[in-house]
Order: sequence, then C-alpha cells, then structure tokens
Amino acid sequence: MLYDPAMPRKTEHPTGSIIVEYRAFIERITWYSLGIVNLWADVNHSEKRMGDAIGSGTACTWKGHKLILTAAHVVGNAEPERLAFLLRVDDAINWEGMGKPEKVVQRVSLPIEKIVRCKEHDLAAIVLRSDQLADNRIQFCELPKQLRRSRTLRTKGKLILHGFPYDRVFSVSERRAANASVNYLAAKPTILHAPVAGPPSRPLASRYNPHRDVLVKYEPPEANMRPEGFSGAAAWCKRRVHSGTIWTASPMLFGVQTDAFMTSKLLLIVGAPTIREFLEQSF
Repeated sequence: MLYDPAMPRKTEHPTGSIIVEYRAFIERITWYSLGIVNLWADVNHSEKRMGDAIGSGTACTWKGHKLILTAAHVVGNAEPERLAFLLRVDDAINWEGMGKPEKVVQRVSLPIEKIVRCKEHDLAAIVLRSDQLADNRIQFCELPKQLRRSRTLRTKGKLILHGFPYDRVFSVSERRAANASVNYLAAKPTILHAPVAGPPSRPLASRYNPHRDVLVKYEPPEANMRPEGFSGAAAWCKRRVHSGTIWTASPMLFGVQTDAFMTSKLLLIVGAPTIREFLEQSF
C-alpha cells in the first residue's frame, strides 16, 4: 500500500532522517487504524439497492478495556453482529511500490461486548471482549497516555488521518442470484494530511461547536475524492516532548473526524478533551 507518494525518497541527512521519522509515524498509526463495515446500512429505496456502509475507527485501550473509537453515525443503531472490520494487510507499508500486487483480505468479525454511543458529540466506543480476541493484525493505542490534553497545536503543522474513503472502494467480483446481483467490494486505506484551519469565514451548521471542535482543511490526494469513509478516523499529531535519547514514533490522538462542510472544504474534528470526557463518563 502506498502512502503520500509525493514524499521525497532521498536518504541524505537531514532530509533522510525526516523521512524515516515520518514513515515510522505512519507505520505506527496504521496498526491502530481499521475500517468499520456497517452491513446493509446503505439503503437506496428508489434504486432498490442495499449495500454496506464504511467508516473508520481506532483501536484503543482505556481503563483495562479494549475498544474501537469511532463516530456514532458510523455504527448508527447497528447491533454488534451487523458490524465487520477491515484490518491491516501487511506487516510493513510498501513505500516504494516495487510493482507488487496489492493484497485483498476479507473483512473479519471481532468479539463485541457492547457499543457505547454519545449522539451529542457523535462519538462511539465499540467495546471488545479482550479474552476472546484472536491474534488479529491490530494493535491498541494506549489511552489516556496517547491522548492529547488540549485541542490546540503549538505550530501550524498538519494533522494526519488514516481512513477508508468511499471513493477508494472498488469491485472485486460480482455474483447474480435470482433477481439480485451481489457485488464483492474492497477498500483502500488512505492517508490524509489536514492543515488546521482558521476561524470560518462564514457561519457553519449548528453541529459545529467552536469550544469543542477543530476545523481542518480538506485537501485530498485526489482532486475529486469525497470525504465519506473518513468518518470516525482519528486525527493524529506528534508528541510535543520526547523522553530519552532514542527517538521513537509517538503519535498522539488529537481528535476524531465526524463531519464535513464541503462548501467550505472543511472537516470537523471533535477534540481530545471531549473524547476524554466521553470515555471517562462511559467507563
């Protein structure tokens, strides 16, 4: 899987060290990130069509619980058995391409204990049964250790999202049965670099709360890519201070992407303090 192909591939110092750190950062967050498939949630009555809705989530630990943090609208009112997940494909990202064919893996079920929802802030936690988790290709971000305490950045840097945009869903095969056709789809995860935006130039919908949320510019890697599918994805930033003499990738969870304002080309990120409040009240 290729991420940010525009990144330079030189290895000289200091550019080389920056690239190494960037790649280590991306490798780490891809282990935490997964796709969430809401089975048969996409219903089009006029076209008499049903399909799976897709969103994004982040595997986390909180007070001994293992959970998947996402947006509430990604899971909707679905029962646990109506959710499936897309996990990481490879042990390492194929940065250089090398002409290797991309792997396609089946969605998997995970042992869900319950789903905790907060519709007010559009957040949800899919709580897993830790004792029933198999050796899946998934790692868990440690919260609150890796959760930012504020929703501000010292610099004007970009937040990084890893999600499953619907525009990168493609058909693998098709099967016809009686009066219906069944399409088997696959999804490509995508990295999104999102600069923090200034105050909006025009009033936004009431679902934007300036005391809770952060706005970022939507600058997709492909010009016409829609933001659907990034919903529920974590927005990541770097740790401000590193301890020790050896650098390690330490992504900090800055927020969760829940909404989009496409007229203004902005995405809404629910900030870390609200996520902390949601988790503290839920567990």
